[in-house]
Amino acid sequence: MRFLFKRKGEESSSGETAGISPDSRLGVFSPISEPPQPDPVRECKRLAELDEIFIRSKSLTSLDDVPFIVDQIRNGNIVLLDIGRLNDGREQTHLELKRIIERIRGETRSYRADIALVNDSTVIVAPSFVRF
Repeated sequence: MRFLFKRKGEESSSGETAGISPDSRLGVFSPISEPPQPDPVRECKRLAELDEIFIRSKSLTSLDDVPFIVDQIRNGNIVLLDIGRLNDGREQTHLELKRIIERIRGETRSYRADIALVNDSTVIVAPSFVRF
């Protein structure tokens, strides 16, 4: 029978010593598997991708700009969007801006793109491998 909690120095019935690994002290909550080891081939591919990253800027005016943004994210580029024209305080343009941002979020979800507000007039859209 396996006990979840053992006293120090106590041996189990199978003759194991009390050398307890840090993970086994967690008992039922110990991790099932070891954390994955880094794959060198995958890391080399990621480094090769980093050679071709561009930062694109675009003034966001309507829903017609969304395909350009999705194309840039698909290619692994970072997009800075100027939302100053749509963020002027009027409710109609604010709703249009919200609709455009939701469309961008929906269409770039499969690429795991991140969208962040930089300041009142700038939004950044970045691929998943870019950390900010």
